[in-house]
Amino acid sequence: MRERWLWFGALVVAAVAVFAGVRWAWTENRLGGAASPPQTPAQVGVGVWPSEASAEPPGDDPQRFARSTFAQGLAQPTAMAFGRDGALYVTELVGRVTVLRDTDGDGRADQASVFADGLTDPLGVAVLRPGEIVVSQRGRITRLRDTNGDGAADERQDIVTGLPVGRHQNDNVVVGPDGRLYWGQGSRSDHGESGVVPYEASILSANVDGSDLKVVATGLRNPYGLAFDAKTGALYATDNGRDVPDKGVPDELNLIEAGGDYGWPDCWGAGEGTHCEGTKLPLLLLPPHSSADGLAVYRGEAFPGEYQGAVFIALWGANDGDPNVGRQVVVALPPKEAGRPWTVAPFATGFIHPLAVAVGPDGALYVADMGRNEIVRFAPPAASR
Repeated sequence: MRERWLWFGALVVAAVAVFAGVRWAWTENRLGGAASPPQTPAQVGVGVWPSEASAEPPGDDPQRFARSTFAQGLAQPTAMAFGRDGALYVTELVGRVTVLRDTDGDGRADQASVFADGLTDPLGVAVLRPGEIVVSQRGRITRLRDTNGDGAADERQDIVTGLPVGRHQNDNVVVGPDGRLYWGQGSRSDHGESGVVPYEASILSANVDGSDLKVVATGLRNPYGLAFDAKTGALYATDNGRDVPDKGVPDELNLIEAGGDYGWPDCWGAGEGTHCEGTKLPLLLLPPHSSADGLAVYRGEAFPGEYQGAVFIALWGANDGDPNVGRQVVVALPPKEAGRPWTVAPFATGFIHPLAVAVGPDGALYVADMGRNEIVRFAPPAASR
């Protein structure tokens, strides 16, 4: 996410692609650098936007997907994560974590409670277990627990502190298949004009108690969204391209390789800029300045089979307010044949500033629109309830 909290009043991992026959064993030594690197985007080609024309985005077609409002009245929602009990934890830029529940199963939240407040620019949330979460807030990773069962966190511990902040900060946080935490760490500047300090512009990982902090990958200006594929173990990350030069620098979807350098500050896109030798190419090039942010890998059962393994990405939009840039959710589809690039196309429009995406236990797709302070739910008509 670009420095959008200023505009709003404040505002990873090796590729595991079954179709390519590539696997990553999630072990500690592999985080230090893979002995046998998986197939890279340079070998399979880089997808570009738009990959195919569509008369109407499928999410805008009521014959294909029912669109409904799951929750309203939030305060600039920034991230979402479902717990095993079906509760949806939502971070809000005002410094709050709200828990939403749909107790009658009608596809709309009918209970809302404050789990925690007093946070600073929270941009990420991961659920460890019901009543225990991890939040990525400005400069730190914080663990919150509800120890007495009243629905509100009464125990708070900063498990990682001193993370670099500036133009960007630490972004969304997820739990990996190895049980470790992973999060995107944004850059302090646009293109390295302030120098580069340890940990910035990278994917970081630590144990759930904050110990053993490691750099997984570097060269990512602002990797706002992270998502693991529950089937393959692959970790995907978005990245916001630099603002200078103001034309021709795309946003990206990346498939993260341990030890990989993804180019920032000097190299971007499909080998553009300078000092690109040895850097990793993205899977997809997305529209410049679209602010590719939250993402989710679809492994639910409600959507048609063509969406298995698809990556849904929220494009927040341009900081200059251009209504024609971003402001939609796109869907990236893996190739059906090895050696072919990924494709990407619009999935749904009609948002002001979509920022977070999550797949619910019901198989529906949930999108947090920061501009409308609401969460929108997409499901096939037969599953819309």
